[in-house]
Amino acid sequence: MNNTFDIDHINEQMLAACRLRTDPQADEVIAKVISAGFEKQINQVFMTIVQNDRFDKETFSPLGQELGGILFEYFEDTHRLPAWADPELILQGEQIFAKYGPEIFLLLNVSSLPLCYTCANGAQVLYDTGRLLTHKENVDPLARRLMETAQMITNVMSPGGLATGGHGIVTIQKVRLIHASIRYYLKQRTGDDSWDLEKFGEPINQEDLAGTLMSFGPVILSGLSQLNVELSEDEKAAYMHAWKVIGFLMGIEEALLPDTFEEGFELATAILKHQAAASEAGQALTQSCIDFVNHIIPGDTFDELPAFFMHTFLQDYTKSSGVDLDSCIGLSHDHDRADDLLLRLTKFIVGTVSLFEKGHLVSDIAKPFNKLLLDGIIKFYNDGKKVNFFIPPSLRKNWGVEDDQ
Repeated sequence: MNNTFDIDHINEQMLAACRLRTDPQADEVIAKVISAGFEKQINQVFMTIVQNDRFDKETFSPLGQELGGILFEYFEDTHRLPAWADPELILQGEQIFAKYGPEIFLLLNVSSLPLCYTCANGAQVLYDTGRLLTHKENVDPLARRLMETAQMITNVMSPGGLATGGHGIVTIQKVRLIHASIRYYLKQRTGDDSWDLEKFGEPINQEDLAGTLMSFGPVILSGLSQLNVELSEDEKAAYMHAWKVIGFLMGIEEALLPDTFEEGFELATAILKHQAAASEAGQALTQSCIDFVNHIIPGDTFDELPAFFMHTFLQDYTKSSGVDLDSCIGLSHDHDRADDLLLRLTKFIVGTVSLFEKGHLVSDIAKPFNKLLLDGIIKFYNDGKKVNFFIPPSLRKNWGVEDDQ
């Protein structure tokens, strides 16, 4: 297999093979823990991992020499950046996040995640783990998953997140072990609940990982363009480079790590052509995401916006893939109703509508919605919850967020 990205090598056969490969380094850690007889200590292991942001031998000493040694070796082996990582490009990527963080958080909820849900087989893992589904008024399962995703992105893209010992690198190391644990336990199920390897591929496989990475890289860049955020080619390249480094640290094969926005767009499109399909899992996850966004935005003025935004930001990839992504996740779209919604909300926010330019209206509406969404996320997670969403002070200042974190 080719070890560097080449779009000409991305085809259905190659992607199908990627569905049978996962993250051997992280999987081996969980296998060692289980085979060494420490399965009952898994919860203690993860409490130790979650409660610490730095790891050395002392961190794991309460777990015993053998179990602590397995974990320490993993954290030692997986914190190094690749030789090709460019600190200057990473810094430029961080600066884009620092400047456009509120827009990126909006796009995470109404573009990145819905795009992932269109991939039926990958959505099945999220559905089966039960971590994204709400139950009546209890939104904690969904809230926790969305918080984990938002927190990971904040940690890896905050200043110094990808430096040696950076919070972002440690977060990635934790996520890899969580993924490996999910794979292990899903495949332990038997009977009617057994994991269908032939249908779904390995849980959280290389294609799924690459598709998710693209949803945080080129998909975000596409969305920023639709919000009239004009980035230079150098800025796009820097943002893509930062996410390529993150992909490497996540255990994604280098043949699935594009350099440029154009390559990333093509890879995302190829994965959608291969995987996008209607599924109950994808539709349930999408509805849960809509319900959660509406739950944390006060009032009902913006209730129609999440579904509208999802439709809007999926269009570039619907066109490139030739797949009706709306139907994959259960979105319906009425053009006349959408135009009326845009006009009503723009008049409500701006006070007048002098020229009907849909791109500008979307951007006008998104600005206050961004702020409401970010404020709502912070208030939801930090208002007496057992989990907290932390944004570094420098980013809070940039984004106009004032809170007592």
